[in-house]
Amino acid sequence: MSRCPDRFPRSTPARRTRGVALITVLSLVVIVCLILVAFVAAMRIERTASYSYSQSISAEQIGQGGLRRIIAELQNEMGKDAAPLLDYPRKPIYTNVSSTNIMPQYVGTNADMPNLLKISTTTAPYTGTLSSGRLVATSVNTSVAAQNGRFVDTNRWNLPQLGRFPGANTTPYWVLMTRSGVTNGSGIGFGATGDTLNNPAAGNTNFVIGRFAYAIYDTGGLLDITQAGHPTSISSSDLQQIKGALPGASLSDSSLSIDEQKLITWRNAASRSSYVSYVTNFLATNAIGTVYPGDNTFLSRQDLIKAAKDGIAGLSTNSLPNLTTFSRDRNAPSWGPTFNASDLGGTNSSLYAYRNNAGVSTTTPFTSANRNPNRLLPGVRFSSTHTITDYDSSGSAYTYKVEPGDAVVQRRFPLPRLAWVGSSGPNGVTAAAVRACFGLSWGASADPNLAGVNVWKYEELTPQSTIKTLDQVASEGRAPNFFELLQAAILRGSLGVNGNAGVTSGTAYNLSIQQTFPAFQILRMGAAAIDQADVDSYPTVIEYQQSGSAWQACGVESLPGIISVTPVVGVPYSSPQTEGETSATAAVYLSFNLWNPHRTTPNNVPELRIRARGSVGVYNMHGDPAVLTSTLGSKSEPGYLADIDEAIELTPSARTGFTTPATLMTTDLQGAKPPATVPTDVDRGEWVEALPLGASLSTSIAALRLSDFRYKLGAASAITTERYQSTKVALGYDNTSPFNAVMEFKSPSGAWVPYQFATGMNNDLTWFNSLGGNFYVVSANARTDGKYFANFIAYLGGTYPAGWTINANSGAVYHGVTNDPWSSPAGTGTVYLTYNNTWERSLMFASNDPRSTRFNTWMFTRNGTVPLGAARSMLLWSSTNNAAPFEKGFGGDSNAVQLKPAIFGTSYFPAQLSRNNFGSSTAISAPDNGVTRTGAGSETSYTDSDGLRRVADSGLYIDAGATTGNPFERALDKPIVLNRPFRSVGELGFVFRDNPWRTADLFSSKSADSALLDVFTIQQSTEPVISGRVNLNTRNPAVLKSLLSDALVDPIDASSLSATDAANLAAAITQFTSTNKLINKSDLVNLVSPYLSPTTGTTKSANFSTLDDQNLKPRREAFIRALSDTTQTRTWNLMIDIIAQSGRYGPAASALDKFIVESERRYWLHVAIDRFTGEVLDQKLEVVTE
Repeated sequence: MSRCPDRFPRSTPARRTRGVALITVLSLVVIVCLILVAFVAAMRIERTASYSYSQSISAEQIGQGGLRRIIAELQNEMGKDAAPLLDYPRKPIYTNVSSTNIMPQYVGTNADMPNLLKISTTTAPYTGTLSSGRLVATSVNTSVAAQNGRFVDTNRWNLPQLGRFPGANTTPYWVLMTRSGVTNGSGIGFGATGDTLNNPAAGNTNFVIGRFAYAIYDTGGLLDITQAGHPTSISSSDLQQIKGALPGASLSDSSLSIDEQKLITWRNAASRSSYVSYVTNFLATNAIGTVYPGDNTFLSRQDLIKAAKDGIAGLSTNSLPNLTTFSRDRNAPSWGPTFNASDLGGTNSSLYAYRNNAGVSTTTPFTSANRNPNRLLPGVRFSSTHTITDYDSSGSAYTYKVEPGDAVVQRRFPLPRLAWVGSSGPNGVTAAAVRACFGLSWGASADPNLAGVNVWKYEELTPQSTIKTLDQVASEGRAPNFFELLQAAILRGSLGVNGNAGVTSGTAYNLSIQQTFPAFQILRMGAAAIDQADVDSYPTVIEYQQSGSAWQACGVESLPGIISVTPVVGVPYSSPQTEGETSATAAVYLSFNLWNPHRTTPNNVPELRIRARGSVGVYNMHGDPAVLTSTLGSKSEPGYLADIDEAIELTPSARTGFTTPATLMTTDLQGAKPPATVPTDVDRGEWVEALPLGASLSTSIAALRLSDFRYKLGAASAITTERYQSTKVALGYDNTSPFNAVMEFKSPSGAWVPYQFATGMNNDLTWFNSLGGNFYVVSANARTDGKYFANFIAYLGGTYPAGWTINANSGAVYHGVTNDPWSSPAGTGTVYLTYNNTWERSLMFASNDPRSTRFNTWMFTRNGTVPLGAARSMLLWSSTNNAAPFEKGFGGDSNAVQLKPAIFGTSYFPAQLSRNNFGSSTAISAPDNGVTRTGAGSETSYTDSDGLRRVADSGLYIDAGATTGNPFERALDKPIVLNRPFRSVGELGFVFRDNPWRTADLFSSKSADSALLDVFTIQQSTEPVISGRVNLNTRNPAVLKSLLSDALVDPIDASSLSATDAANLAAAITQFTSTNKLINKSDLVNLVSPYLSPTTGTTKSANFSTLDDQNLKPRREAFIRALSDTTQTRTWNLMIDIIAQSGRYGPAASALDKFIVESERRYWLHVAIDRFTGEVLDQKLEVVTE
């Protein structure tokens, strides 16, 4: 039965309205309750979030505060042994830098992690005589769990991929952060009251609010992967152009685990097609971090690690311990002298106590007129504010400001600027740029012999005609120029050594005055550097005012120079003297030997000529007074005085010839006249083919023929013992017209300019003045056969008269008489004009090294059994002449040497100056500064003004009879002119320093030139901070190997260091620096090079492949060239890995490990700190995401 609808209750409208209202109210109540509940829940969530956020902020603050404290501790470490110099309090200078403190002290490290420098540990981060570090950690290792279970295991600490901690106990320890700073908790307890670690009372400064731990890595010894490496397809010649920069590093070695080509393809996606230009133009001149358009780079270490893990850019995780993305260096030198001359066996004079005087300018032993040029460079500073104008690589001016206390040398000097000094004036830049950067102006010479000819003129001189020192530059508010920096970098005591030291007047004094002045030598070195780096063969001539006279310092190109001048007086075969004749006519010649001692074939050779200028006196007691109307000499002997000025051009082939010392031949001259040509005037000379020597009828020797000399002999001209000297040829007889033979080049303007002198330089005080050779008429001693000989007048060709003898072996031509011509002349009283031993018995005015103006005038008698051809070539030292008396080269005692520099001993063998080692196999570093070898044999050597005997370029060879080490004989031993821009600052080692056979010394312990490596650079950046340098004290041999591999060993034959050679050198260098930290790049020269082979000669070190690689200076310096521009020692490049935790100790805590961690942050701070100033040069913070 169905329910009837009428049974459902019926409703009324009023009751329906009241029900709806109730439901609405109840619904609103529910909604409000829900809102309240939601609000309360949201507030609780927000409170939790806010607390978490506040704790994260706390962790961030603790981490950043910890980093600031760590950096401060590192800066404080710099003064742990000696306080900094605070004459400018806001700009301290640390002058105590030494091998023991150049790097931060290693603390908490382990053998498995060569890059690890420090960790937070219970040991002080440094200890010193003045102070010790205060950032000492608790005894709680980070691997120990906190109260709430948080800990940091080795895997997390290994995240930077700079090495792996071998165990939990080797990881960092926690440092506590309280309200008042850091503590290790020592002496502070726990408790609810008092100054405890866990009492949160507002006034408790010991309350712990967090903790942090850190590891510091030395990333300065790693390869900056944003720059290192090059395309594997790059040609050898292109590679050598960039080898002096980090992109020239080889990354192909398996130990680096890098696919170099994939790296370059990814990183240099756009620039690899023109990689040399990218390196030398873009990378060298742009600011740090500038990325070439279209290229890629690594933005952080985490970015690098991710790429390695993902196999991007040819990287793997095995390569990471050798790589960094952050490298910085202050672009300014930090060199200061590291030794006194007495330390190495030199003089005790306070003037040469270089290290002791590094902070001294004008105080004793110096004065305001004689200032100290060799200072600790960061310590020479401006005393007031200045705006400095400098010039970029294009020659455009830019400015920067300096304040009191800033170093005068704000930038290393870029060697590419040398190209601005052209052979016709400023090259591609303004005159103002050259004037500012070099102190040079292009203008008319003040030398009257070059009137109207433009030369480079040095303008920045003191009233004492010296180059200004850096403190004088500072007072002028400008940047130092090239020559001022050169002077600052070269030790004073190695300059200005005078071969006639102690002689205060007269001819010998004048002949060597230019040797005394350091300014002249510095300018010559600078000119030689310019000539090394240019592409032509026009010598650079720099004129300056020395005591009111215009002196010219000439550079050195690969051109022939005059090595000797030989007067020859002989009877022509056309009028030979015969028995009974009482007169004869002798021809008078000046013969010249030329030599280009370089290995290099010159480029763009200018026209050259030889010129003879000045007076020549020829006289003899037996001259014919009817013809020879002048009376010369102390005996008023008949003769003539010629005042000549004769020049003749060399042929094109001769300009590039004379690769061995050789007499000038007719084929070398343009327009030599026939043999019979005789000057028509006594003041004239003729360049002629000389009459043949000895029995030969054709020699083609060219000489300058002077007027003939007429003899009148016979009973009326009796010979007495006081008149035993015969014909004199006096060069510069008239002291108002000194004599010289000069090599000149034709400048682009068409003017003839001197570049080399047989003696001295352009000032004629240094020329031959009353120097003569005596050609004896008769011998004073009888031969064993009882005959006496009338010697030393050459018989010039043709058929010999009856009774004359020719020695086929020696070429000797002689004639004997049975009566003693001294006391009992022959029946007719006739003395025959004969000659013994032909030309090699002539007197010769010789130079040790045609490039040098030092010790370059001496006179000797050529004698012995030398074949005529060898004598003519005048080989001072030849392997073909090793038998006595030539085993040391030509020379000997006073019987052979008529004139020599005063500083040398009785026996003088000038060829030995090409070694200057007195026969020692340890001359590279030996403290013995003797100049004479003891025992058997005799060596010729000298010491510089500071008493140090510095070896010459061939000084690492010792066998006097060997071909090797002999620039007179072997091409490999000859110097090199690059004729191209420098590719490494180490190539300054090719620059001639105006000492015989000495280029800038970048290989020996006594080097006075090693600071050049720090003062100059090939990088053209205008920035005060640069990148892409590796710390020389790296513990990673693989890094050094990458820099050394493929480095050019010999620029002539283009040989380079093999991977094996590079590995051996890298291992040896890192072994040395593991216990002997280098404080400057100069230490590569003074310390590392001698270490690589302390004994040289025939003893070969395992660090070199061959004796030539070890002993030949250019080859030995290969590692210097490879490292000099790619490395640094001044800047600490560090990565600080810090883990910071905010939190607290609970009320019940009773031990240091009961810390409650509330939040955590991790940072990697890359920081560069200047070791000499403590300044933070740059920093980059990475927030680490784990």
